[in-house]
Amino acid sequence: MSLFTCGVEAMSAPARRWASRCPRPSSSDRFRPYFDDKRRSGHDPVADIRNMADYLSMKSLFPLLLLAPTPASAANHPRTYLLSVIGLPVKDTQSVKAFSIETWGVEFISVCRIPGGWRIKAGRSASPNGELSGEGSQGATWLNQSNPKELRAFVLVTLNAPIQRADIRTSDAGGKGLIPATFKGYATLETDDGDRRFPLTYRNVMLTPASTCPRR
Repeated sequence: MSLFTCGVEAMSAPARRWASRCPRPSSSDRFRPYFDDKRRSGHDPVADIRNMADYLSMKSLFPLLLLAPTPASAANHPRTYLLSVIGLPVKDTQSVKAFSIETWGVEFISVCRIPGGWRIKAGRSASPNGELSGEGSQGATWLNQSNPKELRAFVLVTLNAPIQRADIRTSDAGGKGLIPATFKGYATLETDDGDRRFPLTYRNVMLTPASTCPRR
């Protein structure tokens, strides 16, 4: 007498007849072992399910959070993007009058658009460090939105490596070596209590794959 266990591939005709009686797992059952393994290892499942409206609104812009884990390789770097500054900490009557972002491993190809009444500085030295900064000339030109359209896709850049979210200490110089974060800086806000600085990180930068500046 042969024994048959559900889930084991059947080779003989009798076994196939027995297999037809086994309950068929749902799609969630088939993927549950994968998700359970991910949770046991301390990682969330790869797929983050969002509704279609959210997906379509995010499709054109790539958050740095998604780019950060991408391994460096000749196949995906260098890559060129349109850069936007987002998530400025503006509340109530506050306005952003200036910002400054230090960069590492970022090559500035072009400043595609300069907001009216602003001075924009973008460039890098012979080493990988660079700077993207801007300053409004007067109150009427300051920015009072968290995601201002004036700073949307306004600089064309090339990244030579994956995003590095924070500074990394190295063993160089007796453990005092430092590889800077790809993006870090601050925004200067005009508040009722005077000027205040708020930190900016990779979360305040959005990248859209592109090869040229947008058409005006």
